[in-house]
Amino acid sequence: MRVVRRLTGWAFGAAGAVGFLLCIAGLVGCWVAYAEVVRRVDRVFGRADAALAEIGENLGQAGDRLRRTRTELEAVRRETEPPATRPTGGTARRAVSRKAVEAVGPQAAEARELLVKATEAALVANGVLDALAELPVVERVSVDTDRLKEAAAQLADVSEQSARLAARLGPVARGDDGEAGTESSRAAEALGKAIDLTATGADQVERGRERVAGGRARVMGWINGVAVAVTLVLAWGAAGQFSLLVHGRSLTRP
Repeated sequence: MRVVRRLTGWAFGAAGAVGFLLCIAGLVGCWVAYAEVVRRVDRVFGRADAALAEIGENLGQAGDRLRRTRTELEAVRRETEPPATRPTGGTARRAVSRKAVEAVGPQAAEARELLVKATEAALVANGVLDALAELPVVERVSVDTDRLKEAAAQLADVSEQSARLAARLGPVARGDDGEAGTESSRAAEALGKAIDLTATGADQVERGRERVAGGRARVMGWINGVAVAVTLVLAWGAAGQFSLLVHGRSLTRP
């Protein structure tokens, strides 16, 4: 009887020891896997956020340049639409206006280049965002590249119209200030459309970043919940196996 009791105790003790070690190994593996999953989540969501941040930065810089350009165009339009009490066509005034208009083309070209960069970054970002959208807890987010292309096209029109306006304001150009005012109004209208499209795109990017951050928070919530649940189960199992080990050891005592 004593031999059976001791054999049973050794069997319980061995089973408890093995089970306890397995539970400890499971706990270690769980948190190692948790760290790796968190690293990958941070990398994927960080890549998406970085792409959106780059787009937003380009759009912000383009918007700043466009608003400065609009201010200059508005000044030119006021100069080319003088009051009836002031003589029109003043050489000095037209020279100053022409100089201001000649600066519009390069500024519009710089803004257009920023929009092209934003469009290229948006194509890359949309690929990452589409992959994230496959997760059930992440909202679908995308950047409207057509809107950015349309804004770039509007800036191409601004460059052409500013060139025509500068020609009308030239020293040998014919035509009155009314014609120059018409050209400046057209350029200002195209510029206004580009500014609106750029601002809308920047707002969309900012909302996209907020959704990406929200998606990451939800994913991390699920991951943390699973990690805690697995930890509790393994800890409970380890406690049970340790209890079995202690019980088996007590059976082996004389």
